[in-house]
Amino acid sequence: MPFELNHISFHYAARKVIDDVSLVLEPGKFYGIIGPNGSGKTTMLDLLARHRLPDHGNIFYLGSPLASFSKKALSRKIALVPQNFYINFPFSVKEIVMMGRYPHMPRFAAPSSDDLDILQEVMQLTEITEFAERYITELSGGERQRVVFARALAQDTPVLILDEATSNLDINFSINLLNIAAQRVKTKENTVVAVMQDINLAAGYCDYLIFMSAGKIAAHGATRTVLTPETLRTVFNIEARVYHESYSQSLQVVFKK
Repeated sequence: MPFELNHISFHYAARKVIDDVSLVLEPGKFYGIIGPNGSGKTTMLDLLARHRLPDHGNIFYLGSPLASFSKKALSRKIALVPQNFYINFPFSVKEIVMMGRYPHMPRFAAPSSDDLDILQEVMQLTEITEFAERYITELSGGERQRVVFARALAQDTPVLILDEATSNLDINFSINLLNIAAQRVKTKENTVVAVMQDINLAAGYCDYLIFMSAGKIAAHGATRTVLTPETLRTVFNIEARVYHESYSQSLQVVFKK
């Protein structure tokens, strides 16, 4: 199992944001985490990426405690595309993407030919080659998001964690990046865990959905079984209809005004 979460909880000061969550995430699946603002979605990803440690409970990765991995060893296993990426130093786009290869490179070593090949491949996939020499500080929010996504792909990890990774992108680039992630799940049996706000995009790409509410898991399971009007009413307090769309070959949601 890539991840096993056993009764984990997490607080910000006195406020509990993750409340006794237990969950197993299997390899080779695309997981979507959905829920209202403040429900604990981003904190859940921070715990999976070990950017934060649970106050209670344990998280295991590949059968070992997540806390037992060194930072470098973990960065060869898990890549994160954060919701926000701030950097004030004018690194070039190419330099930022190459940072994704650092966990695989000996200290002080120059990039190998394999590193450079991966760099070119992910830059082409994310369509950022044309501004490879530009400074990250000169880019728009959407362009910067694609660079950060490319950096995560360059890490070449079996787990990819996406925190609203398409929030600054237009629909064309959103679909392109989600297609890349889904293809890695299919061909490499990677595990993708993504916080998503667009329920229809989540329905189209995710094998499994995890609905969160007030720090707890309100519902989870295969998308085709857990994405229901009842779940949406319970989690979001909205009325909606869920149906199978033949054009996209996925469930889709329409909302009542």
